[in-house]
Amino acid sequence: MKYLLQFASYALFAVVVGLFSIWPRYALLQQDEAIISLTFSHAAELIGECRRLSQEELNELPPNMRKPDECPRERHPLILQFGIDGETVYEANLPPSGLWRDGKTDVYRRLRVGAGEHTLFIGMRDSGRTTGFDYQRDFQLSIGPGQNIAIGFDESAGQFQTHQGSR
Repeated sequence: MKYLLQFASYALFAVVVGLFSIWPRYALLQQDEAIISLTFSHAAELIGECRRLSQEELNELPPNMRKPDECPRERHPLILQFGIDGETVYEANLPPSGLWRDGKTDVYRRLRVGAGEHTLFIGMRDSGRTTGFDYQRDFQLSIGPGQNIAIGFDESAGQFQTHQGSR
């Protein structure tokens, strides 16, 4: 009798686990949705220019710290704007990484969109200017249901690029 109850308990547990493995059904996207992912790392420009030290300034420094140029480490924040069909859907002012704010800024944002034809705009400012963008691009894309579009930034070319994947 003891083994029969133990077997029944195990069987009931297996049925419950099996039931929860197929129900309730979870879908990341609806039937007519797709994902656009903004994903890249970028180092903005330095806050200031390097400055050559005078001989008097060099003499005031300890011998092991006498470099002829003094350069700031800190970088500008990254200003990012992303729009779909003329509507801004993501806008951010992202600080640089690092203890001295001298590293790259990491961007990762996923957005759900409806499948179909879309006009995408992405603009990025990394120079400290107050208006406009240093890099920008418009995309005209046909996005299928369940598709994943990744938008990255190619540092060597200085432009945004898309990579299309499917479900």
